[in-house]
Amino acid sequence: MKKFKIKLNKRGWILLAVAGFSIVTIITILIMGAIRNGKNKQAGNMDITPTPTPVLVSPVPTEPVEITIIPTPMPRAEDNFIFPKEGVRPIAVMIDNETNKVLPQGGIGIAQIVYEILVEYGDTRYMVLFYNNMPELIGPVRSSRHYFLDYAMEYDAIYAHIGWSDYAYRDLELFEIDSIDGVTSEAGSVYWDLTRDRSNYHDSYTSPERINKFLGEAEYTQETEKKLPFNYHPSDTDLPEGQSAKEVFIKYSTNSNGGFYYDSAQKNYKRTRLGEFQIDRNTNEPIRAKNIIIMYVETKNIPQDKYGRKDLITTGSGKGYYVTNGLAQEITWEKSSRTSQTIYLNAKKEKIVLNPGQTWIQVVPPDISVRLR
Repeated sequence: MKKFKIKLNKRGWILLAVAGFSIVTIITILIMGAIRNGKNKQAGNMDITPTPTPVLVSPVPTEPVEITIIPTPMPRAEDNFIFPKEGVRPIAVMIDNETNKVLPQGGIGIAQIVYEILVEYGDTRYMVLFYNNMPELIGPVRSSRHYFLDYAMEYDAIYAHIGWSDYAYRDLELFEIDSIDGVTSEAGSVYWDLTRDRSNYHDSYTSPERINKFLGEAEYTQETEKKLPFNYHPSDTDLPEGQSAKEVFIKYSTNSNGGFYYDSAQKNYKRTRLGEFQIDRNTNEPIRAKNIIIMYVETKNIPQDKYGRKDLITTGSGKGYYVTNGLAQEITWEKSSRTSQTIYLNAKKEKIVLNPGQTWIQVVPPDISVRLR
């Protein structure tokens, strides 16, 4: 093997020394950097909290939270009830209830007081009383029957009708009752027909404008000294006791029946006629009653009357029920004369007090079917 000898001059030795020093410096820097990085890694590992391993836990079932939602109360018919005013004469209107041609009737759901009484052929008729609250459509208006006058006179009411029976014609004159009779020339314009069918006598209506116009021309006084026949609670009041009366059903005949079904949310009764909810033409809503008075009154056919008309013994005394807010109390009634006011007494012989709202007075023969449950 040959050996090589390198001969360096002075300059070469200087360069070689410089190169050696540079190599040693670089190696030293690399070693120190490695040592420093190692220390930093060790220090960094000491400062970092290790991420915990997730632990799977089975969820524990919890009871569902019950949330009670209180609905916004619907306005009740009696919330805007216009109380009958002492010293004011009401308007009493005879309303037809014969066959379904009368439907929907107008004004029955707005009146403060409604009487239902049997007439001939097993039909019933209404007399509705308004105290400053007549709606736009009132009807169909029909003819008078004499025993309705006995109740109209209790209020000193102005009596609106179209025609009369012979007995009613006699008594209208006898008792000098202020009436608005549609068959007279003076009051003919108070009523109009909804249809052009001349054979349809179930379509005659009136309105507050026409009635008030007639009253101005007739110069009937609209004030009275007669006291109101009823007292009212200032606010809704439950009966202290009584039998359940969530449903009230009265069957006058196969032609006529009526029911009242309690709405516990509204605290009033939805009225039915022949199994269907009875709708008022003005509101297109079911009629709702707050108070129901059932009074048993002796009823008989008038002898030899070719139309089978009725007569009622409205005077004397009898039994009945007062119904409100889902309960019924037995009552008695007393009436000393045809022109006097009927007095309704509870078991303690105290006058009944009505709740604010519409009152139905069902005058029924003692032998017809009345159901309360």
